[in-house]
Amino acid sequence: MSSTESGDRVGHVEEAGVEFLPESARDSSPRNLFAVFTGANFGWISAVYGWVAIQLGLDFWSAVASTVIGTLLGTLLVLPLTRISPRTGTNMTVSSGAFFGIRGRLLGSGLSLLIAIVFAAITVWTSGDALVATAHRMFGLPQTDLARGIAYGFVSALIVVVALYGHATIVAMQKWIVPIAGIVLILGFLAFSGTFDPTFSTGEYSVGGFWQTFILSTVLATAGPISYAPVIGDYTRRISIRRHSDSAIRWALFGGMTIGTLLPAILGAFAGASMTVDTGDFMTDLVGSSPLWYLAPILIVSVIGGFGQGVLCIYATGLDLETFFPRLRRVHTTALAAAVAVALLYLGVFVFDAVDAITSATVILNAVTMPWVVVLVIGAVRTRLYDPHDLQAFAQRRRGGRYWFTGGWNLPALVAWFAGSVFGLLSVYTDLYEGPLANVLGGIDPSALGSGLIAAAVYLAFATFAPTAIDGPHHAGTDAAGAGFDESRTSTPAPRP
Repeated sequence: MSSTESGDRVGHVEEAGVEFLPESARDSSPRNLFAVFTGANFGWISAVYGWVAIQLGLDFWSAVASTVIGTLLGTLLVLPLTRISPRTGTNMTVSSGAFFGIRGRLLGSGLSLLIAIVFAAITVWTSGDALVATAHRMFGLPQTDLARGIAYGFVSALIVVVALYGHATIVAMQKWIVPIAGIVLILGFLAFSGTFDPTFSTGEYSVGGFWQTFILSTVLATAGPISYAPVIGDYTRRISIRRHSDSAIRWALFGGMTIGTLLPAILGAFAGASMTVDTGDFMTDLVGSSPLWYLAPILIVSVIGGFGQGVLCIYATGLDLETFFPRLRRVHTTALAAAVAVALLYLGVFVFDAVDAITSATVILNAVTMPWVVVLVIGAVRTRLYDPHDLQAFAQRRRGGRYWFTGGWNLPALVAWFAGSVFGLLSVYTDLYEGPLANVLGGIDPSALGSGLIAAAVYLAFATFAPTAIDGPHHAGTDAAGAGFDESRTSTPAPRP
């Protein structure tokens, strides 16, 4: 199936789902990967995390330090994942079957759905609030719940339209977003420079002390890169490792994630230390504190920045929902994913406090996602050769094959994930939820780091003392050519109904 045959053209609805993409369909590049993950982060959703660091009680420089450290740690952790999908020819959650088993991939699909839906909801929240706040200040329109609800619906509809078209349209859109949103974000430092106070803080640390709050802010910053772990394969699967090196793909992802995340996040902290309006709502305070000339740029980032992040989330969720609804096409599951994300958004904004909801959801998701990511990272480092044919066994309703393990489940990988997740959930420390082990380090949140370390220890123990249990009886080692897949083991799927 060629890229044209798969419908991967700008302005055309992509027909391919999570089935294997042959070499002839891989017409993307590391440059496209960089654009996608830079543009996805050039929005107010990334700026919110810098602002949250200020709201937690940190001053500007502490907020920046925690954001930089967290972003680098999260990005470095997920970089090895760039090795997987170019070799498997499918997305990350289907590829996770190589480590968790054909049925065990359902764990990755479930986590991916949760992450994408939560971050899509946060994206629509920030963009919708920006529209309402800007319209209020520029034209005097009311800032009512009805107005916000309408704005959320408008932003959601725009995001869904682009997500429905698929990969090629998303990449083309991100290439426009990067320079436009980048310039607007840089102008933000000028806009708020007149009231900027690097020593400003709320005067009270949210979790008891400086280091506890600093580490909480760092943990939150790792969430951005880690949350992308399930969607990296959506874009690397279309890059040929026969034409592009592993290092080129890694550097593209590293640059996209770090530049894309840090520029808006640092601006968020800068604005948080400059705001003259303090209602506790990020977009309301940002617009209310902004000079008049920066209102239009805020509106621009609200719309196109919301596209960048939201489209990635909804597109990924639409792909993963195919796992649970195999009779539906990607366009149908994408629309379903959008509906769930919007419902979650309304719940978070109108029922719960937005800042607490963001903080708690991010930390809790980190606690259960980190162990899954760690298992994939270790698997990616240990494995170069995959069997794309057997990875598609679940979708084709086949039993057996290289990744069948124990009834379709790789028990060592599941045990490692479960052990790490249990510790993570028991040690979470947020305003909405505090686990019984949350104070094991004196109030410093150990959930994400601890869950990852425990999962790594358990999985590496199996790899050392029982490698057959992890790799299965059909482990094939490394291919001499380094291609990582054998297209003779695959076949072009029949057209989907």
